Amino acid sequence: MPKTKVRTVAQHRPAKRRRRFRHDDPTAVHLFSGFGGLTEGIEEAGFTTILAANHNTYKVEIHEANHPHVEHWRADLVDTDAADYHDARDLPAADMLAAGVSCKNHSRANSERAYATGGTLFDTYDEEYESGVTRSERDRATANCVLHYAAVHHPRLILVECTTQLYSWGPLIPGSKKIGDGSTYRWWLKEIEKLGYKHKVLYLNSMFFGVGQSRNRGYWVFWDKNLPDPDLEHRPESWCEGCQTTVEARWTWKTGIPLTGTVDYGKQYHYTCPSCRAEVVPPFTPSLDAIDLSNIGTRIGDRPLKAHTDKKTGHVTWGHLAPATMERADRARRKFGQFPALLMPAKAQRGSERHIWQPMATQTSQQEAALLSVGGALAVAVNNYQGIPRGLDEALPTQCGSETIGIVSTGILPYRKNTIPTMHSEAMPTVTAEQIPALISATGSIDQGVDDWAAEWRRMLADMPIEDCYLRMLNSNEIGRGCGFDVTWSGKEGKFVVWGSERDRVDGYGNAVSPPVGTWIGSRIRPILHGQEAAA
Repeated sequence: MPKTKVRTVAQHRPAKRRRRFRHDDPTAVHLFSGFGGLTEGIEEAGFTTILAANHNTYKVEIHEANHPHVEHWRADLVDTDAADYHDARDLPAADMLAAGVSCKNHSRANSERAYATGGTLFDTYDEEYESGVTRSERDRATANCVLHYAAVHHPRLILVECTTQLYSWGPLIPGSKKIGDGSTYRWWLKEIEKLGYKHKVLYLNSMFFGVGQSRNRGYWVFWDKNLPDPDLEHRPESWCEGCQTTVEARWTWKTGIPLTGTVDYGKQYHYTCPSCRAEVVPPFTPSLDAIDLSNIGTRIGDRPLKAHTDKKTGHVTWGHLAPATMERADRARRKFGQFPALLMPAKAQRGSERHIWQPMATQTSQQEAALLSVGGALAVAVNNYQGIPRGLDEALPTQCGSETIGIVSTGILPYRKNTIPTMHSEAMPTVTAEQIPALISATGSIDQGVDDWAAEWRRMLADMPIEDCYLRMLNSNEIGRGCGFDVTWSGKEGKFVVWGSERDRVDGYGNAVSPPVGTWIGSRIRPILHGQEAAA
């Protein structure tokens, strides 16, 4: 019998714990809150979230457990025909609205019609949208919800997070199947301006905010035009090799915004020295900060033999892993001369192997990661102007462009084709929703009497069969930590409460805003509510 879709109604969930005082801090309403990464961030910056809304019951419960002082709506804020629909305009007023929006290529006509009639884009039929809609798109609301709320409540601040491709929101460019012309995006900005707001768009990568993940995102900050302008320039202290000193780096365009709207660190922008204009690399956090190397997994040669069928030829081979996986693992460990451990996205058509001194790739809703390592006891040594040797149970320093960090044992690489290992001085790239990073390692020992231990180590790795390396998937706690959440990790109790299957946890982390980025933005905009200068 065909499955019958269960129709549920919107559910209001009162706060489990009252706030101590009504006017303690500036208030915020968080739409499409998910696991609450942005809630975590803005509350750390001094805002008090009074209400959060999301259509997913599991995510609402996770958010509720971590923020019991917040009211919750488990409701669909987008589709007016849904049984559990709730209008965003009926939510309470707050000093700030925080929201995530979709960047689907809805037509401008449909967007204008939906906004003018007080509906949503689901009220008008959009053939292109309906043919390509996915679950992840249903998880996020359209930008019109921001307009609806702002038109009724006029919060003094609005913070919107989205992929940078929101810039291309609009009808498809002739001949293109994916790229919009940006006309709807420009219309959306203009409508918010008409409501009395000024704005600034921030393109930021989470790895420069203490998160061990390279995550490029756009942040649209709006403020009432009667408020002073906030200081939203990101100027991380960075080492300039030319000037031989630490400088406040400048965020600098390299190419401008392409038609796709994609804005990535290192491609479309970088950081430069304010004095000599040379490129500098701000301190970043390596993926090793999130990986528990006390568990290196299973030796590849000890895995059971399985039959692997080539989907194109039908040819069957037997092995401990799929032939393509074995080839990529071996290629990656040979590229990294010092090897020790690599991360590999396991289900990606694109992606690149990464050394554990790089940040993790962007975490998505269906991503898992695996560790390929040398095995045995791992030792980390830091050699820089402030570094000292550290054990694996000690916190790692923030990785800086001037630091030299060495590890004896491990790395990260992708399982699928079209993947290329990269050097540890580069940032990890975005990983798609189907990628599964894995950690690979090898085991061995170096005679302490050897003068050139690095050469001996490389020789040993070159002679080592791939079957003697170790492989395991990264777990959800490692992924959560790599996304910036304070989770229980490596035996250390974290503050963030989470439960459920590994798949559900990874989905929640992958769709979340990196909390430290939310904290930085929140700390820059909160002072203008009181006429103060923005935080230094």
